Amino acid sequence: MLGLFRIKKEERLIAFTLLLVFVALNAMLIYSHYGTYTMGAKGGYWTIFTNNFRMSGYDNWSWITLSGMRVHFETVRHPLFLSLLYPFYHLNHLLIKYADLNAAVFITAMFQLFSAFYSVVFMYRIGREVIGLERRDAHLITLFLFSFAHILLPTMVPDHFVISLMFLLMTLYICGVKMRKNELLNHWQAFWLIFFTAGMAASNAAKTLLAGLFTNGRRFFTLKYFLIGFLLPAALLVGIQQLQYYTIEVPQKADTKRMVENRKKKQPNFFKKYSEDREKWLKSHTGVKTDGNAFEKLIDLKTSRPTALVENFFGESIQLHQEYLLKDVSWDRPVVVTYSWIANYIVEALILLLFLMGIVVASKERFFQMLLLWFACDLTLHIVLGFGINEVYIMTAGWAFIIPIACGYLLLRLAHRPRTLLRYTLSALTCALWVYNVTQIALYLL
Repeated sequence: MLGLFRIKKEERLIAFTLLLVFVALNAMLIYSHYGTYTMGAKGGYWTIFTNNFRMSGYDNWSWITLSGMRVHFETVRHPLFLSLLYPFYHLNHLLIKYADLNAAVFITAMFQLFSAFYSVVFMYRIGREVIGLERRDAHLITLFLFSFAHILLPTMVPDHFVISLMFLLMTLYICGVKMRKNELLNHWQAFWLIFFTAGMAASNAAKTLLAGLFTNGRRFFTLKYFLIGFLLPAALLVGIQQLQYYTIEVPQKADTKRMVENRKKKQPNFFKKYSEDREKWLKSHTGVKTDGNAFEKLIDLKTSRPTALVENFFGESIQLHQEYLLKDVSWDRPVVVTYSWIANYIVEALILLLFLMGIVVASKERFFQMLLLWFACDLTLHIVLGFGINEVYIMTAGWAFIIPIACGYLLLRLAHRPRTLLRYTLSALTCALWVYNVTQIALYLL
């Protein structure tokens, strides 16, 4: 498993070049509020970070956890995320105590950069070793993927998405190579893949199980594979989550309840107005009530599916909108925003056309059939059922790699002249998206 992280000579150029870009993006984010983000406060980290960080609905819970060990994300959905942050909280606590420096933003950037770097490596390897592309074409589809707006943003924002992206691409690479070599995914390999992918986002478990099914075929249905490759990691993740819950979250909830009740007594009008304003905004813009259950908060039956697909799923995911740039739908952005330029719709239509052509060409490949089933899971969850449809673009890292992979198969199968034309088209799209999205991010932050 450790050999996976050894960088090959041909991977160095693209991996380290993009690492420099990711470093610059993280530096830009930290610089935007450097003095505030690095304050060695004795408390009030929620106020410090939530008042100054707002990018498209991504959460800054990791910063708050690293600063004061307050857990605001759902550990049931991300059982290993708190385990990852916990030892670094103690390191940061010492820095705050003795150096009056909160290094949460730097520690999180370290996670993001590591994950983004290896996401590049695994995507490049998929192009070379799974699809079988030439070097230049593997470079091209990798650069194409990372030009997407909400693939680029997770490399810099303090959320779990880029870590999840790395594990999903690693799973695709491992299983893709095994399919090409007609090898089986053994039960211990399945154990580690489930443990890490589902540990970072529980919904990834379904995709990892599907990867094992497509790789092993009938041999997937063995008692040893079920016990070690699925049941054991699932049991460990549940145990880790429950340990965290009862040792950290339960005492925290009691403290938080006490603090909120005390503040309500001291500032009753503030809390009443805040609750009314939040309820009014969420109900009018998303159809969600702040006091609804978890299911009601995630589902949206009102949003038009065709509009959501055009503007958010295939739109904002790949190209940022000029209006309400990087605003948060829970605070100050409508669910649907249209582009100011017709060129954005032309680019979106061209990418969709290439994607559909790639699907037709690659549909008989077992690896791509597996990827299509992954994509179908995301479409069913977000578009059909409507879970998280109001900000579906922040889930881009879980599915968007299918587009450049489809284009990769198209490059592989086309004759010389149309392949050359496709290379020029993809190169132009990639350059345009990089320039456009990075410019929009820079305008927002600086």
